[in-house]
Amino acid sequence: MRRRGAVTLRRRLHELLSAEPRSVSSLAHELGLARGDLEDDLRHMLRSAAARGEAIDVLPARCKGCGFEFGADRLAKPGRCPACKGSRIQEAMIGIG
Repeated sequence: MRRRGAVTLRRRLHELLSAEPRSVSSLAHELGLARGDLEDDLRHMLRSAAARGEAIDVLPARCKGCGFEFGADRLAKPGRCPACKGSRIQEAMIGIG
């Protein structure tokens, strides 16, 4: 039963990210899930899409205070900036194009 739900969730994630770039928070909100519950399925779906040759676009998370840019592999919103210790962080935007 878990597998069927996971496949459906991953398919829905693919549909949403193909339509327009979104953050993990906005995906979780649209799907009625917690961010943490979504991340494993999101990473799996992105790996599968990349294996099929689809372009994965990630605009990395960025500190609004100092402009520090996090790595593109960091999909979830970081808590604090390692450079200025600020907490005003722009979430990463993920899209499939």
